[in-house]
Order: sequence, then C-alpha cells, then structure tokens
Amino acid sequence: MTESFAPAMLSVGDRIAATARAIEPILNRVVFAGPPVIDLLATESGSRPLALVFASDSTLQLLATSMVDRLGVDLQKLGLIRTARTATSDRWRVSDELAVELVQVRADDGDSAQLCLEYATLLTLPFAVGGQLVVRIAAAPAMLAIECDAFARRGRSALDSEEFERIVQLIASRPEIERECAVAPAELRAIISGTLAVAARSDSLPFIVQRAIPDAALLPAVAARVRERMVRIAC
Repeated sequence: MTESFAPAMLSVGDRIAATARAIEPILNRVVFAGPPVIDLLATESGSRPLALVFASDSTLQLLATSMVDRLGVDLQKLGLIRTARTATSDRWRVSDELAVELVQVRADDGDSAQLCLEYATLLTLPFAVGGQLVVRIAAAPAMLAIECDAFARRGRSALDSEEFERIVQLIASRPEIERECAVAPAELRAIISGTLAVAARSDSLPFIVQRAIPDAALLPAVAARVRERMVRIAC
C-alpha cells in the first residue's frame, strides 16, 4: 500500500495514524512498509534524516498476503474510493491529502523483490499510533533488503539512487541493525550483504551520508561509522 500526500502537512507518524484510523478493520491483515517506515525505525536521534529527499519517498506501502480484491471490498465499505489499479495493487483515496495503495505480496516465485516483500510481512515490529491503535511495520532487516535489492536491480550510480540514500539513512540511524541483520534469514542476509559489500567501497558514500544525515557535515566520523557498519553487516 502506498501513501501520497503533501509532505509539509503531516508527519510520518501522523500519516500512519490517519491511515490506521481509516482502515482499522483490516489492520491485522496488512503491514506498513515503504520509505517512510525508515524514519520510524530510526533510534539514534542525532542521525535521523531531516527530510526524505526524493519525490517517491512519500510512498508508504501496505503489504498484504490476502487478495487485494477481498481487502478492497472492505476498504470500499469503509468509504475509501479506488482511483487506480494494476495487476498486483489497488490505489485508494482516503482524503484530499492521503491516498493508499494496497500491494499484493505473492509467495516466493524466485523473484528477489517478492522474496523481500514476503519477509517484510513476516518480520515485523508493533508501532503504536494515535494513542490506542497498533500497526505492524516491516522490521529493519526486511526494509534494508528491499532497498538493497531495488538498488542492485536498477543499477543507478549511488549519487542518483534514492534506494542508496535510504540504505545510508537506515544504517546510520539504527545501531542495532547489525545485530538484527546477523539473525535475519539467510536469504535476506545474502541480498543485503551483496549490495553492502559494493556500497561500502563507493567513493560517493561520504557525500551521500552528508546529504542524508543532518549531523554528518559537522561530524566527519559519521561517514566512517556508516561505512564500518556496512562492512560488518556485509561480512
């Protein structure tokens, strides 16, 4: 499920809370993923990104192993309006500021992207929103694998890659990601390690760290720390 909105109007937490309230009856059948979740996974305050840079960073995925048509019936009953559809997803309008896209997660068919999404529905963390509602968000190893796989597939330079920037953001802002990746499923570790082994050698890494992390320009050690974490995770 992806979410689009005017970024200045709602914080990530507010957007997820608004979405959760709108789809409360199906919360137990979806998992929040996508770039905004990286902000929720940040636990090191000094390394939190100031803002997501790329336009597509507004995308919030809601992953579902249930058939999207079945979930769509429930969304329609809740007053949401379908605005677009593809073979694997439906886009729904929640309000003038908020739209969501329900994404069908298929069983592993040899596609690494689908494998990452499938693990994102299995490796989750609870996240409280709006006071009483609790949603499931994709855990850090699954989010990292999704971004690593997308970066490797698209073959863009690190400087031009939104995926690479988000990889840096997640690794810089979540120290415990090393431990989490160490105990992640072997298939995810292979996807992550292959990309990070290359990313850690990129000459663009220090510049991207400075662009992605607000404290990096004042603290040169931040880039070195990110590179060291990448190397350790890739081992």
